[in-house]
Amino acid sequence: MNKLLTLILIAITSNVSAHVTTAAEYSQLFQHFDGCFILYHVNDQKIVSEYNPHHRCSQQIAPDSTFKVPLSLMAFNQGLINQNTVFKWDGEKRELPDWNQDQTPKSWLKYSVLWVSQQLTPALGYARIKHYLAGFDYGNQDFTGDPGKNNGLIYAWLGSSLKISAVEQLHFIQAMLNHELPVSDVAIASTKENMYLGKLDNGADYYGKTGSGRHGRNERLTNPSRLRDGWFVGFVEQGKEQYIFVSNLTDKTVPLSTDKAYGSFIMKPITLKLLNNYFAK
Repeated sequence: MNKLLTLILIAITSNVSAHVTTAAEYSQLFQHFDGCFILYHVNDQKIVSEYNPHHRCSQQIAPDSTFKVPLSLMAFNQGLINQNTVFKWDGEKRELPDWNQDQTPKSWLKYSVLWVSQQLTPALGYARIKHYLAGFDYGNQDFTGDPGKNNGLIYAWLGSSLKISAVEQLHFIQAMLNHELPVSDVAIASTKENMYLGKLDNGADYYGKTGSGRHGRNERLTNPSRLRDGWFVGFVEQGKEQYIFVSNLTDKTVPLSTDKAYGSFIMKPITLKLLNNYFAK
């Protein structure tokens, strides 16, 4: 009887995924985009679902606001911030309403508040950031900014010099979860806590960070292509099981002038659909 019960429990607990996305389903979801999706099972150390046409997942693009994850680790580790820190709003009206208020480390990540990042990077300084980027093995580690502009501390991660691939994002998040980065356990725990976004349809907890930008160098400047980049990266925890997800996209064609959606507003729902399909009950 005990042996039979054990076999039943093994069968139940091993049935984690009810559906693996097919190539046709991936193609349909990404039909208007050059895109990448990786779902990696941390416990088994293997990729369990992947969309990687033309080696897209190895292509380096600007991290945009996903850079807030390594920046959070740096700031917590240096003692520049703790969970009770308040970033005082300067009263300047910015494009997103959620930016126009005082912020905390949690709301900084939740609302992706650029002006907070642009306070933290100068406080850290170029040399220290370069040291962390090397320790994190983070993308091309180039924080110089636009050529000849000396603006890396303000713009390096925003369609400028800093680039990272989806595969490199995966390795970075894996190192963070495994406590293999040169930062304190407190820095990792605080950053993870602030990345929490909610539950998938099956009740698993998911954590993540989006990023949006324009494709190509100097995307903040006039760019006739104006192709959008979008990121959504993070991890899922289901009991003792951990999974890392990394996804990005770039428009295949210039969007209509009436299409004002940021790249991450497109990428995040696609990723959540893929996650909910995989972890379906």
